[in-house]
Amino acid sequence: MNHRERVKAALNFERPDALPCHESPWEQTLKAWRAEGLPETVTLEDHFGFDLCFMYLDTSPRFEQKVLKRAGGRIVYEDRFGYTIEKEEGVSSTINFLSHRTESREAWGEVKKRFALCADPTEPARIDDAGYFGHFAPYPTWEEALARYRGLCATGRYMLFMLYGPWEATWRHRGMENLLVDTKMEPDLVRDMADTYQDLVLALLRRCLDADLVPDGIFVADDLGMKTGPLISPQSWRNLFMPAVARLGSFVKERGIDFWLHTDGAVASLIDSFLECGVQVLNPLEVRAGMDAVELRERYGRNLAFFGNIDATGMAGPRDLVEEELRRKIPLAREGGYIMHSDHSCPPDVSLERYSWILDRAREIFHE
Repeated sequence: MNHRERVKAALNFERPDALPCHESPWEQTLKAWRAEGLPETVTLEDHFGFDLCFMYLDTSPRFEQKVLKRAGGRIVYEDRFGYTIEKEEGVSSTINFLSHRTESREAWGEVKKRFALCADPTEPARIDDAGYFGHFAPYPTWEEALARYRGLCATGRYMLFMLYGPWEATWRHRGMENLLVDTKMEPDLVRDMADTYQDLVLALLRRCLDADLVPDGIFVADDLGMKTGPLISPQSWRNLFMPAVARLGSFVKERGIDFWLHTDGAVASLIDSFLECGVQVLNPLEVRAGMDAVELRERYGRNLAFFGNIDATGMAGPRDLVEEELRRKIPLAREGGYIMHSDHSCPPDVSLERYSWILDRAREIFHE
């Protein structure tokens, strides 16, 4: 099997020829690995033999992206999605959100116009092989984007298009606290913001397909949970956001595209709703939020595949505990329905040697 066939087999709950896997290290983790000997000219995918590749959709209202300040290793910038942040530059770290464009219902009226205008086919492409977050370089033309897509497809890897879900996209321009209040006080406003966003997503996906940029799957980032449960009640999610997600699920299902969902935190109470929307793969399944792939397999069987659930906080710890973690979860992949990944992102205390050992042991366990 090539990489793509391996992942497709896993999603069909067939035994793949080898363990499907991928990893997403923090920026500072990757810098450390380079310093430890990972060649600058070699990608993680090639070095470790990962099975996935990504392109990233810009589903923003395309405000001007500009740096406001750089000082003391920190950066303040306005993002095209409608927020201003301060953070350590070049480091995956805590983000301080300073402001959001949709300050009121009246402000939403102006932001909404920008979402509608963004379906303009004459503007630069809204897809790139560089990650969306902190994307300061100009976006490519559609012809350039197609060339980048074809280059990735030539590797034989399973192609995912990554984008925000309606919850994540809405709080980015509205603000988390405001959106939490809106779910109770302004439900009609929330529905309008979610539906307007999803209209753009569907228009963009149609534009991609028309340009022969066809993914194997979509990877929707929509962090809905905290360590103790969802950020909003399951009923509120169903009432306000599920219709938009279900529209996306129907769209991709009709076109044979797989639906992957990333959502941090304890989201077990939302899974049945996710399945109704057509979600096939759940990520990252945070261990410290009580998410457990073995238990969820017993509950959902072949109805839901998993991507993650290897405890990132323990990767640098005692080898016997890491071994125990791998021996409990990696056997899930023998029956299909499991792709190895950490339960968030690989942290900087995990050395290149340690991660290499973890991946080697996981592959050995798969074949036992």
